[in-house]
Amino acid sequence: MFSEIINVKVVEGEDWDFRGVDTRYMTHGLHPYPARMIPQVAGRLLRRYASRGDVVLDPFCGSGGVLVEARLAGMHSVGVDINPLACLLAEVKSNPLSPDVIWSYWSKLKVAMGNDVRAFKFREIKSVELPDFSGTNIEYWFKPATMMELAIIRKHLEDVEDERVRKFFDVCFSLTVREVSGTRKGEFKLYRMPKEEWEKYFPDVFGVFVKHVEDAARKMGEFYNACDKSVFSRVFMADTRDMLTERFPRDANELLLSMPPKIIVTSPPYGDSRTTVAYGQFSRLSSLWLNFEKGFDKKTIMKVDEMSLGGRLGEISKLDLPTLNMTLEAISKSDGRRAMECASFFLDLYKCLENMYRCLKEDGYCCIVVANRTMKRVQVPTHIIIAEMGVQVGFKNDVTIIPRTIPSKRLPWENAPENIPGLKGKTMSKENIIIMKK
Repeated sequence: MFSEIINVKVVEGEDWDFRGVDTRYMTHGLHPYPARMIPQVAGRLLRRYASRGDVVLDPFCGSGGVLVEARLAGMHSVGVDINPLACLLAEVKSNPLSPDVIWSYWSKLKVAMGNDVRAFKFREIKSVELPDFSGTNIEYWFKPATMMELAIIRKHLEDVEDERVRKFFDVCFSLTVREVSGTRKGEFKLYRMPKEEWEKYFPDVFGVFVKHVEDAARKMGEFYNACDKSVFSRVFMADTRDMLTERFPRDANELLLSMPPKIIVTSPPYGDSRTTVAYGQFSRLSSLWLNFEKGFDKKTIMKVDEMSLGGRLGEISKLDLPTLNMTLEAISKSDGRRAMECASFFLDLYKCLENMYRCLKEDGYCCIVVANRTMKRVQVPTHIIIAEMGVQVGFKNDVTIIPRTIPSKRLPWENAPENIPGLKGKTMSKENIIIMKK
């Protein structure tokens, strides 16, 4: 049993809530994504624990908010995610593209697309070839006319030869797909809108796409003018559990070994993608329409949540961590399978932490933002479990925890774990930032 006393410093009295601030400035506002870390948190961590010219790693980069902030702070960045849509968003958001180039392409594309859409509406074009959607239920989410208009836009995007420009338009197309689908608005999971609303729903697909392109071009222009163009932002579609092994992309391994990150800033998935934050469900419709891009194969798209941390229940080897074991015991009293799912997630996260420690520069910092979930009415103190894991994999036994909100729930046991003295219920907040040093 891992029994080392964990030295935790809880920082209170400093405002990390950033209430009321704009979190969608510049390219942060290009496309929604579930459970985004707000950019102000990432920006402050980067400027506090790293310097211009350093390398930043986000091993669960999602839509790339940390990478955008790294670029704005004059730092190189590397992002990793298993979700093809996340990788597309992160790549486009963090790499500046000249607004002059965008508007030059768009002025021609807008006319060509508009002509074809009008020809379809006036029945001058009788049919449009749709992508191969076999094995999916995509027709449930779109009306036939909507699918035809999307297919026209998609065909024009495929013909854009400049990859960076095409991917910029892909992001706008993804947003359009979400908006014109029959999903309930404001939801990240897939729920169809009520029947009476669906029957009256006839979106202006091309009009929506035009709006998103022109909004995105303005946001990219702001980013282009503000960011440091002398640094790189690289995004890899890969699994952090495989980092620095032969299963990880060779060029990613070479980059991390030749330019080790000085800082890791990340927010890992919630550990219950199928029921809590369904990244795969959120991405599915857009991703199926983007299957002309590399990495957007149907098999991957349909299994994103299953491939996430804890998504597969294999053989669970026990991690000797007091807080985790107490949590699993409390959950298993209500539901043994849910306890196994929780264990599976933390086992996967442990593998990732080992790899993150290995690739980090000596004296580098690892900053992890987590929310504490509830399973079977048991609060899972993820921040404490990560602190225990971090010390076990080799980080210095001097962990800083910054609570971001006021707590609403207590731990499943009466007092703080015995191996972390002084950690009381008041620090068990809804979200915490864990900071560890190599």
